[in-house]
Amino acid sequence: MSVLLMDYNWTEILKRKEILRLVFAGFDPNIVAKMEEMEIMEITSNKALLLAECRVRCIVDNAKCIIKIVKERGSFSSYIWGYVNHKPLNNKYKLARDVPPRTPKADSISKDLIKRGFRFLSPVIVYSFMQAAGLTNDHLLDCYRHNQCVKLAERSWRHI
Repeated sequence: MSVLLMDYNWTEILKRKEILRLVFAGFDPNIVAKMEEMEIMEITSNKALLLAECRVRCIVDNAKCIIKIVKERGSFSSYIWGYVNHKPLNNKYKLARDVPPRTPKADSISKDLIKRGFRFLSPVIVYSFMQAAGLTNDHLLDCYRHNQCVKLAERSWRHI
């Protein structure tokens, strides 16, 4: 879904979550990677999604790249969490303007993913994914979720 950030913000993506889940087979990369021309064109013509053909093809191609990582590393989760030593990063920002749109870690992940064949994955999109997936806790210090996320991050982690 992070590829959709090129066209939408997270609010718009989440509004379309159920239909995206439906057309992209529950976000199962094994199924998405096998999508054929007819399915791609059907998704492209879906007026509720308004997705350009290049975006849909990119999602299918990125699913194929995920499959390669799974074969190499055992799981995509293990691969991606390895960048943060399998433990969420806890940041301590006071103001929203202090939260960066990208970080050196996101830069290195983006470079590696692009090297592996992924498309439409800038460091900004990768950092947004890191935030959404819980790899980094960027809740502001006065946010009611900040301490909850810190406690989650401090427990022992096991990623498969």
